Amino acid sequence: MWIASTVSTAGDSLATVALSLLVFSRTQSPAWTAAVYAMTMLPTLVSGPMLAWLADRYPRRAVMVICAWLQALLVTLMAIPQMPLAVMIVLLVMVQMIASPFLAAQEATLPSALPPERYNDGVALFGSSVDVAQMAGLASAGFIVTALSPQAALAIDAATFVLVAILVQVSVQRRPAADPLARASKRGETGRTRPKRNALHLIFSTPRLRSVLGLRLLAGFAMVPAGLAVPLSVQLGAPWSSGLILALEPATNVVGVALLYRLVRDDRQRDRLIGPLAVLSLVPLIGFATDPNLVWTVALLTIAGLAGAFHTPARAAWGRVMPDAYRGRAHGIARTALRASQGGGMAIGGTVAQALGSITLTIAGAGAVGALLAIRAASSWSRANNEVSADVTL
Repeated sequence: MWIASTVSTAGDSLATVALSLLVFSRTQSPAWTAAVYAMTMLPTLVSGPMLAWLADRYPRRAVMVICAWLQALLVTLMAIPQMPLAVMIVLLVMVQMIASPFLAAQEATLPSALPPERYNDGVALFGSSVDVAQMAGLASAGFIVTALSPQAALAIDAATFVLVAILVQVSVQRRPAADPLARASKRGETGRTRPKRNALHLIFSTPRLRSVLGLRLLAGFAMVPAGLAVPLSVQLGAPWSSGLILALEPATNVVGVALLYRLVRDDRQRDRLIGPLAVLSLVPLIGFATDPNLVWTVALLTIAGLAGAFHTPARAAWGRVMPDAYRGRAHGIARTALRASQGGGMAIGGTVAQALGSITLTIAGAGAVGALLAIRAASSWSRANNEVSADVTL
């Protein structure tokens, strides 16, 4: 699954650039190009809650294999020369929607596929590998598409889905469905049936799940600098630095995760650091109120990005706490909420910056508001963890 996930991410990054270049070459429209690029992210907001339940209802290996073959077929159709643009957009939306049950099944399988003592390390490896593969795919895409063609790049992406389907089929153990009948009710101690909780109710009624989701949704504030990277670089007098600013977030996340898991080996200690690191991921943004130069901008974003490594142990904690029967649906809900938070944060940040007329004050404000919310979420996470530790001790 790790190899499949890494290869598929690199292929998707390559295909994203190829499709954008193909659309622009046909339409010469920046608006159409941006709209198609957005189509690689927006379908998740719908398909996450709608389709992730498949990862609980049916055997997860089967869900991953079927989804990978369907994506391979759809991307192959996209790679046909002179395919009408409207058809390509429809196919792209379908590919992205099918990704939701695949990713839900993959995420839900990890706690079962990995030994408990290696689960946190496995989550860290998955997350860091995806970041590296995404950076590598985006960085090399321009050269590959120029040397070959957009259709060839899409064909390469289709081949990665075939590889994913084969690897998952031959290497992942078949396990029965976690919740095959999607039981609507269960029998209580009194002998009467009571409604079974749905995934959303479970998340909000479980303090550890609720607080860790709240911490992860703070990513919306942390993404404001990325959304303002281009105008920020212009304001700094270094338009060329927009790419550097955008690259800092994934690059520092990879380094931060490596340092965190290298220096802190105990899972419980990393859990205790989730809250403080979440706060630290936003506090440096307040420094933008001083209107920093490029060097200080990079320094502040680097500190914030390194602290953003808290998302990895938070993701692992989510997987450990979530009951197996709910993991697929819960992943769909959480991934949708996270994407909405990130996209919403960038969009709102742009609107506020337009109204204020200041990029740096907007980023500083996002850091201040986010830090206050992070302190509250961190406090809730700490209380929930302490209660669990006390129960275990007793």
